[in-house]
Amino acid sequence: MNELIVFTLKSITVSGILWAWYVLALRNKRLHSYNRYFMLLTLYASIQIPLLHFSWWTIQRQPQAIVTKAQALLHTLDGADTTAQATVSAAPPGADWQMIVMSLVAAVSIGLVAIMLLRIARIVRAGSLYPTTLTDGIMLLHTDMPNAPFSFMNRIYWRAGIPTDTPGGRMILRHELAHIQQKHTYDKLICQTLTCIFWMNPFYWLIQKELGMIHEFLADEQAIINNNDGIKEDDYSDAFARMLLQAHCCAATFMPEHQFFSSPIKRRLTMLQTNKKVRASALRRAAALPIIAGSIFICSFHPREANKSAPVKSENKITLMVDAGHGGNDEGCHSGTLTEKDLSLKVAKRLQQLAPDYNIEVSMTRSTDQPLSLEERVAMTNQLQPDDFLSIHIDDQPGKETCNGTFGIAINSKNPKADDSKRLAYAIYKHAARPEWEQKNAFTEKSPLVLRSTASAAAILELGDIKNKKQMQHLQDDTKLTELCTHILEGVVEAHKK
Repeated sequence: MNELIVFTLKSITVSGILWAWYVLALRNKRLHSYNRYFMLLTLYASIQIPLLHFSWWTIQRQPQAIVTKAQALLHTLDGADTTAQATVSAAPPGADWQMIVMSLVAAVSIGLVAIMLLRIARIVRAGSLYPTTLTDGIMLLHTDMPNAPFSFMNRIYWRAGIPTDTPGGRMILRHELAHIQQKHTYDKLICQTLTCIFWMNPFYWLIQKELGMIHEFLADEQAIINNNDGIKEDDYSDAFARMLLQAHCCAATFMPEHQFFSSPIKRRLTMLQTNKKVRASALRRAAALPIIAGSIFICSFHPREANKSAPVKSENKITLMVDAGHGGNDEGCHSGTLTEKDLSLKVAKRLQQLAPDYNIEVSMTRSTDQPLSLEERVAMTNQLQPDDFLSIHIDDQPGKETCNGTFGIAINSKNPKADDSKRLAYAIYKHAARPEWEQKNAFTEKSPLVLRSTASAAAILELGDIKNKKQMQHLQDDTKLTELCTHILEGVVEAHKK
């Protein structure tokens, strides 16, 4: 929900900036072809730019909110028994309202798309009801439709009663042919589809209307250029203007077809009389580039979050046993091609790879896809006698595929080093947990063998829900996995500070 809101606000910002430049420097200027593509570029930029992300400067991360919650959790665990579970925080307030709002937004979008498709179907179906003349791949349909003549794709819907052998009729026909030849229908379909989906962006509605107006300017201009009635261009412009005044009538709106009589007549008449030479036209065109660059800067550059400029090493070497959960025939939980045994091993290997930078020596209970019993894992750990033991697991919560997430840390109060285990869990939670991972029961008291019988400080990390695609990106994406493992190791180092 938050991502959708941010994307929408950025999209509105980008389209608003480009629309403002259009109104100030390009609107009502005889730069019709350029303006057409500028409108289409505005639509593309308003969707693409919010998806770009660049980091330019660094800020210090403040994990105070996470720290406060971790402290509260530890106080809760102090009084827990071996079967109790501590509650982290309730589900985010307003979650139901967010779902309702998203449902309403989607419903409006679906409704608008359905209306557009129905009207397109009505136009296409009408083509089979009237006699048709085919010339050079263009279909001329002789109709009695009141909003004709208009064009759609390669079809001209002509209204009976408008002769094609008179100067006025030929003007209209050339106008509709220009729409077809310049493929204006495709522009309108793209624009209307985006407007239906992102209807909450007010500038899309303005762009849709203005793009239709630009199409009319282009078609009017082409009709004048292609006149073959032996009339001079200036005189032909006057004749075309008179014809527009005589033929003008109201027509329906929000239609995907091009209608000769649909656009505001005053602007079309004014444009026919406007001087073709535009002052500083090259500058007006070129200025779009820095404006787009500015939009990218405003919406796509973000501060890069960092805790420290370099890893903070432990003063004394820390030995850490990392246990990749499951293995062999025991896949653990799974979703599609993802299995818990593979993901946990991937995390364990990355921890081992990064550990030397923190003066941590990592050993692993398994480094390949091999089966190990809980007893074997405990025996290996107690033989090594590490400072800490971490077992890596992935969660599986049926019906929770869209939940905010889970960063689960489990300890056992009967562990021989229970206090050290709590300190380890607190430090890892402080560094590695993020708001988008928090969820009820993220910090728990459990009693599996690896926590009860391990002689070292021990904790189980549950790194997300395997069915939650966003959470699994933290484990599948190398950059995010490195960041997560870095925070876990930072927690290990802090747990050993005196």
